[in-house]
Amino acid sequence: MSGSESVAADVRARILSGELPVGRALPPERELADEQGVSRTTVRAALTLLEAEGLVVRRVGRGGGTFVSEPGTRAVTSALQRTVGMSGFPAVDLAEARREIEPRCAAFAAARISAAQLADLRDLQAIMARTRDRAEFFAANARFHVLIAEASGNAVLSAVISGLVVPIRDVTDDPVRIREQEMASTVRVHELIIAALSDGDSDAAEAAMRAHLSAHADVVGGA
Repeated sequence: MSGSESVAADVRARILSGELPVGRALPPERELADEQGVSRTTVRAALTLLEAEGLVVRRVGRGGGTFVSEPGTRAVTSALQRTVGMSGFPAVDLAEARREIEPRCAAFAAARISAAQLADLRDLQAIMARTRDRAEFFAANARFHVLIAEASGNAVLSAVISGLVVPIRDVTDDPVRIREQEMASTVRVHELIIAALSDGDSDAAEAAMRAHLSAHADVVGGA
């Protein structure tokens, strides 16, 4: 377990136990870093993981910070994470599920995504392009896919993808198989997806996402 995953596991347990109730602000990044004995970069990667799981939400500006999110879709998300994570589904099945669901999310998102969500996608893309930390890369990648599902405007799709993304990542984002060239390819394809979303082109967004996930499945499957 990486440092960011360890921090995320600790905060996740505190949220699910009720120690950190809905609406409560998490301690500042510096405080969490000191408490956990890790860097702020590691804490940020952990918070990105928790945000991808739907457990926390980040707010900017005055009164901003990271807050425990409202329940609702979070219950679906958590249930899916536990069920899929404990079931030991084959990587090929998980990859196939993604190929069926996420391209439609991208198609819907092309018609519904907000300017703020596009800006967030570009911020995540910038993180992935510059980081050399694999945990930070995969956390940003997970959040990228969840954000597109959220931008679809369909609460069910958003909850499903939020619930699947962590266990799918744990199985498919194998550092032995996902090499630097695959990481660089991910960044390039994300640019195509962002461009299609920005243009409001549902067909292009769906096609780009499907091609992206098919290529990823080939890598994971050893093709």
